Amino acid sequence: MKEQMTFDPKRRAWLQAMAEHVLREGLRDASLRPLARAAGTSDRMLIYHFGSKDGVISALLLHLAQALTSHLDEALPSGRAETAVAVVEEVRALMQSDLGQGYMRLWFDILSVAAQADGPHRQAGHVLSDLFEGWLQKRLPDPSQASAILTLYEGVLVMDALDLSARADAALDLLD
Repeated sequence: MKEQMTFDPKRRAWLQAMAEHVLREGLRDASLRPLARAAGTSDRMLIYHFGSKDGVISALLLHLAQALTSHLDEALPSGRAETAVAVVEEVRALMQSDLGQGYMRLWFDILSVAAQADGPHRQAGHVLSDLFEGWLQKRLPDPSQASAILTLYEGVLVMDALDLSARADAALDLLD
């Protein structure tokens, strides 16, 4: 998946409509037909304009990754946080919101598929991780901690998803 893709207004509108659908419904078992229906077009038109099913998925996942970093920038204070814990807690609270829950379902869908095969989901996982790590570098008091905080935060997300928040809290206590 390319890290920078620009599309004409029609394709951007399709991507936005498909993104809204995926944030509501998830992506794990998505086929082109429901995505096309959400975009108000046909699966053949999507393939024609994006080259292949993988092209559609790649463009959609990149669109969603860029949208997530924009949401983070809009929802959270700019500049460096006082502590790494503050950054993780801010993002954790955002991911527990309605908007964040859609992204969390999507992220877990991506991870599930990426763990089983190479392809657009694994590429999307790399792009999302890189974008989020870059965002963390701008927000953390010590930018060199971004990889470690990203890894810790992934564990926090998994524990929260399993309703084991006390374990996530214990991990965050290690940062104090």
